[in-house]
Amino acid sequence: MNPTRRTLLASAAVGSAGLAGCTTFQSASPDEPPDSGVDELPDPDDHIFGADGSWSSFGCNASNTRAVADGEAPVDGVSERWRVEVGELSRGTPVVADGRVYHPDHGELQVLDADDGSELWTLEDARRAPICRDDVVYATVDSTIYALEPDTGDALWEHEFDASGTAMVLAHTRTGVVCGVREEVVCLEPDDGSVEWRRDVFGNVLEHGATFGPSGLVVATAAGMVYVFDEVIGEGWWRWQLPTELTCPPTAGRDAIYVACRDGTTYALTIQERDPVWSAETGVVNHGIGYVDDLVLATDGQDLHAVDAETGTHHWDHEIGDWNHTAPAYGRETVFVGGDRLWAFDPTPGDSPEGGPAVRFDREFAGRVGAGPILDDGSIYVVAEVEDDVHALLALE
Repeated sequence: MNPTRRTLLASAAVGSAGLAGCTTFQSASPDEPPDSGVDELPDPDDHIFGADGSWSSFGCNASNTRAVADGEAPVDGVSERWRVEVGELSRGTPVVADGRVYHPDHGELQVLDADDGSELWTLEDARRAPICRDDVVYATVDSTIYALEPDTGDALWEHEFDASGTAMVLAHTRTGVVCGVREEVVCLEPDDGSVEWRRDVFGNVLEHGATFGPSGLVVATAAGMVYVFDEVIGEGWWRWQLPTELTCPPTAGRDAIYVACRDGTTYALTIQERDPVWSAETGVVNHGIGYVDDLVLATDGQDLHAVDAETGTHHWDHEIGDWNHTAPAYGRETVFVGGDRLWAFDPTPGDSPEGGPAVRFDREFAGRVGAGPILDDGSIYVVAEVEDDVHALLALE
């Protein structure tokens, strides 16, 4: 974000701090979006959020910001490229990397060609989206972590944990593959799956960690604990006890960590403070928090909320329909979210969130939209009800 927009956002936050409640803006006109693409894709080892231009993990990048870095997104409307029917109760969010779509559906990981939706291979009993990094797919089946060859699904190595319980790939850091099983966090060597370090935590580890700052790893537990570890040696930096358990994975911004709890509140945490630096009523957020342009974006099943990342001030809310299996995705200065349809918003028309949001387009289907949406290579991938009681994973462009 350029300095002018950052200054405008900060000024708007100060000017609105005294307002009670929230406001829904629906009459603003969207700004002209930037040209599609970027001059150079980021190197995930150097990028503050671990971004590589693809939606290669649950929250798009290593920090779960849900903001794609390739600068590509359809902002004027969408057409359908392909659809693949999925189960009615499918809640798994796909990830996309290197021309492949990885979609967890009813206990099976489907791997599809991103161009036409044809099936490439499957992994039975894989119930979570994998992490794709350095041409390796890291996935879990029960208590075993697999490193898979992306073209065929063949195992490069596997690591089975002795403890009973489901193992999870939490994050791919600069130095290792961090996993969780029950009340333990374990970092594996990416080349062979050997253990680099392990740490006990209080409460069962929750899915999808986040990297924070130059070398921090954020891990949350069902006991409402949030930890920050040094990703290289596993040394503990900080921890917080939240009032209730988290309802979605943490998101790491530039200066704070954002977590949503079952009490309907989103909290901002910094390693300089034992207590949250702010809290905001956002409702129960189930599928991820977005962070972009100094805004925290969250959905509670009825509204999309935009909150100032520094102060926690509500800038705007917008109704999206009664459906909580969606989360915001950001690309090309546009926020995409599901609900009763696929919505596309300019979150800061006129370079100010106080004028937002402005609708760029919306696309209706037979029923509700979610899980997703996610973005990759100028396409949107989303699960929607396309006919009565018929659901499909759609590739839109």
